[in-house]
Amino acid sequence: CAHQGDMQFFPGNTAEATRLAEQVAQATPDDKRSQINLAVSYLQTDQNDKAIEVFERLRAAGQLTEESEYRNLYALYLNGDNKEREAIAVINEGLQKNILKEDYRTMAALGQAHYFAEQIEPAIAAWRKAAPLAENGETYLNLARVLHQEGRTSEAQEAARQAIAKGLKSNTDAERIISGR
Repeated sequence: CAHQGDMQFFPGNTAEATRLAEQVAQATPDDKRSQINLAVSYLQTDQNDKAIEVFERLRAAGQLTEESEYRNLYALYLNGDNKEREAIAVINEGLQKNILKEDYRTMAALGQAHYFAEQIEPAIAAWRKAAPLAENGETYLNLARVLHQEGRTSEAQEAARQAIAKGLKSNTDAERIISGR
């Protein structure tokens, strides 16, 4: 096997690894590590619904204690169809428990989840926190676009100026918003 680093998860093929993880998890239902290994095995075999079930069982039992566990669960919801409200609930719970921090990744994901759930004000609030933490101006530009759509011209123009100042691949949209078009 050329991929020795994969050995811990793939003793044989992925289907066999998943079967093994299921057996271990069933035999040790109270062992968090075996449950997380099962969820990871489901993730690696694109069985996202099953991975969500495992993470949600752990969450219901109060056993999600790591930032990565919350990130995996909210990412699964964001990648699913119409699961934004679930993602919002997971992110907010992680923030309330101080397991997730108000960092760029978390706040950008929260803004995205609110936006696609058509909750515009909370999306704006989350992106206002995410944009200054971003490595470039793209989040400010998203914020400017949403503010512009909402008819909040002066706020949109300010966000567009901040987007340009922070750096964009293309200034075209930001300049259009600033010029009031």
